[in-house]
Amino acid sequence: MKILIAEDDAVSSHLLATTLTNWGHEVVVTRNGLEAWHALQKPDAPLLAILDWMMPEMDGLEVCRKVRQEITSSPIYIILLTALSRKENLIEGMKAGADDYLTKPFDRQELRVRLQAGARIVELQSSLGARIEELQGAIVERQRAEEALRSLTLTDDLTGLYNHRGFFTLAEHHAKIARRTGKSSLLIYADMDGLKEINDAFGHTEGSLAIAQMAMILRKTFRDSDIVARLGGDEFVILSSDVSKDQVERILDRLRKNLEIHNLESTNDYELSLSTGAICIERSNALSIEELVSLADRAMYENKRKKGISTGIALDVPGASTGNQPKASSGALRAHPRLVTR
Repeated sequence: MKILIAEDDAVSSHLLATTLTNWGHEVVVTRNGLEAWHALQKPDAPLLAILDWMMPEMDGLEVCRKVRQEITSSPIYIILLTALSRKENLIEGMKAGADDYLTKPFDRQELRVRLQAGARIVELQSSLGARIEELQGAIVERQRAEEALRSLTLTDDLTGLYNHRGFFTLAEHHAKIARRTGKSSLLIYADMDGLKEINDAFGHTEGSLAIAQMAMILRKTFRDSDIVARLGGDEFVILSSDVSKDQVERILDRLRKNLEIHNLESTNDYELSLSTGAICIERSNALSIEELVSLADRAMYENKRKKGISTGIALDVPGASTGNQPKASSGALRAHPRLVTR
């Protein structure tokens, strides 16, 4: 083993070092407690130390206390060397943090036995520390794998938005918070116009690019706290929290303007457009997320059928049958400019 000796008496230090070296140990010799403390701070510090109680600058007890104040996965095994043999002195040394003691003048056989006991403890601690590091590494790897799996199962590969599963998982959580806080929300169902024409005219690779560009526009339009998802194909859904009815038109107008800016700056041979259906969800809402999405979806398809309508909002109003269920109007927002191919 690598063993540190802290002994200010030159004769005792030499005798102890010679004995340990003859037994095959690597010895680090220090002359006082301060030197011992500095030696024990090094990365390759010995894991077993023999400290004299009475030393200048810093005694053995103070070294013990400072060592025990540090949190480490490889604690140092300390044998306190002392001429004091009273029970009170031994108890004081143990309270300071010593693991064992050896009285002066030391007996060689007693020293050997105590070193063997210390070596077993050090070996067990080292094995335990290595096992803990291994387990911590495994935990980190598992967390990374779980996070990667969670990301794969909740996000869409093409757009990076949430997928169908991700949306409904987060939306249910959002709905619980909204009901508890009493804040209204906005649900938008959006469908790209003319994706089939893009695929037919330019190929499915270009169609995928168009979907990714639309996702980028949606991400730019809505807040980081909003849930923006691609349900599949050319269909998107957005759930914005803490949105009142008088804010809906402004949000949809921002989406419309971002589409216009994109089309003006784009070098594509086509323009992007959306048909949308919007549902304002009041605090009294009793419908499930699936039912609300279905309402917004129907409003969106109504917009598809009424291509001449430029704007319109489907709002959540109390239903006649229950008094707290939202009812979607037949209108929905149609984003401009209209998707065309050229």
